Amino acid sequence: MTDNSQRTAYLSAQVEAIHRNLRFLEVVATQPIGLMTDVKSLRESISTASSAEERDRHAFLDVTGRGKDPRPTGIGACKVALDTMKLVSALTPDGSATLSSEWMSRAEKVLSRVIDRLGRDIRQAAASVFDGIYVIVDPEHTNGRSAIEVAAAALAGGACAIQLRDKSGSRHKTLDTAARFQEMCSKAGAVFIVNDWVDIAALVGADGVHVGQKDIPLEEARKLLNPAAVIGTSNALQQEALDSESEGADYIAVGAMFPTGTKQDTRPAGVETLRQVKQSVGVPVIAIGGINTGNIGQIADAGADAACVASAVTKADDPEAATRELARIFSRS
Repeated sequence: MTDNSQRTAYLSAQVEAIHRNLRFLEVVATQPIGLMTDVKSLRESISTASSAEERDRHAFLDVTGRGKDPRPTGIGACKVALDTMKLVSALTPDGSATLSSEWMSRAEKVLSRVIDRLGRDIRQAAASVFDGIYVIVDPEHTNGRSAIEVAAAALAGGACAIQLRDKSGSRHKTLDTAARFQEMCSKAGAVFIVNDWVDIAALVGADGVHVGQKDIPLEEARKLLNPAAVIGTSNALQQEALDSESEGADYIAVGAMFPTGTKQDTRPAGVETLRQVKQSVGVPVIAIGGINTGNIGQIADAGADAACVASAVTKADDPEAATRELARIFSRS
């Protein structure tokens, strides 16, 4: 086989790979989100053997019958297709590729829309888990116990989410702790959020990050994270909450509700602001700051989807029992 024929065969294989990924998206990932027609149009403009096309269709339909959410794989299929398109383009600088520059430009736009939509759907599903007690674990506020021990106890007590906030530890140790937290939360069916450190969240595959008003901008954080990663923001004012939602926040944290000793730079928000925010945004609203068994009922009554607590659990003699009691009061209020 000559170099030319080898090159042609290789390019043909890459185009076939693009076709398979588009077929997957069309059959599995895009039917529920209204982008199937665009993806199908892209696929049909690539010539391929009908037997291979039918084989792929049946294989991917089989995937849908297994009950596993295809959306994360759909995002992966989009990325593979985009990377393969770049490879084909690089190997055919003279414009002789099977795929025209016009086709590739259109495909980039369609696949970017698919990624955005699938990522948003996955994030919405993850954010819906915020229902109950969301525990912030800071290694400096655990009464000398390991952060992992406290997080495990909170999960055992029914925490719907765990956030790791570590501003003073070494990045290496924080990375190790985050990896353990992610594993524990995944097994418990809880959401794992990393405070501020977007790079650590990305490295361990955390469910998301939480950023404050002075941290990395939400838009920049989104660029560094998996499209399915949740981003929450801190807000003390109703307008801040509205701005956060318009910028794409997946949940809104409102606080501080009450005086707190675990964070010194928080601004007061209060229960009335919480109530106003809940009435004005469409994403989950989480109350934060100084919440304990004595006041968590006020948070529930104001309509919060979840109550974010720190020392009320992490400094308790029995973090598991403390989490369970907070959840009981919150759910009955």
